[in-house]
Amino acid sequence: MNSKNILTAIGVLNILQGVGFFIGAETLTVQSFPAELLEGGGLVVGTAMHWPLSVACIVIGIVILSTRGLEIKDAKKVLLSIGIAYLFFLINGLLQHFTTPVNVPMPAIGLITLISILAFYTAFKKTT
Repeated sequence: MNSKNILTAIGVLNILQGVGFFIGAETLTVQSFPAELLEGGGLVVGTAMHWPLSVACIVIGIVILSTRGLEIKDAKKVLLSIGIAYLFFLINGLLQHFTTPVNVPMPAIGLITLISILAFYTAFKKTT
């Protein structure tokens, strides 16, 4: 697992996640919120809010993919930043899941955790 491969994997996962958020926006909204919150336009709002999230994921993925050619020292800095960012995503997802009526999907929490661990591991891995 070198930095370039991990950056590629994280970038591609972000792009795929963004495409999934766009295509499945309505389904994700229905699965994430209790029915009473979806009444009176809630479904439309929730679906519409997944679209900019999908664009953000795609943009982040593209930016991450653009860093694959960096020198190892700089790539490790990017990976450290990704690890920190995904740690914040994880904290936010867990807080939402356990303190609000939002049902954050556990596969998403797992993917966020995996990306954070991979990024930290690769950022701190000794290179030869």
